[in-house]
Amino acid sequence: MGAMDHTLKKTVPYYSTMKRAGAFKQQEPRKRQKRTTLTEYSQNGQKAILKPHVTVNQAAKKLYDYEQTGLSPHEVANLVEQVQNLTRRVKKYESWEE
Repeated sequence: MGAMDHTLKKTVPYYSTMKRAGAFKQQEPRKRQKRTTLTEYSQNGQKAILKPHVTVNQAAKKLYDYEQTGLSPHEVANLVEQVQNLTRRVKKYESWEE
């Protein structure tokens, strides 16, 4: 990294100041939040209810997000399945070269 720093110091104005300030730090990948459902069926299984830790605002926001997609719930489920299948294929092809 030293040779690259030396070259950048010559070409980029205030490079060492920016480097000290942390402008060139590698960002760590964000951790994905675990997907959880917001609802569950009641004890008799006839009614969908919110889980204990979920607020009405959270449920309303999630519903709004789904409605803004313009897709039906069935189409959303199909898209999720397609993403999972494509992810498996990519992993398979990436491991093929090793």
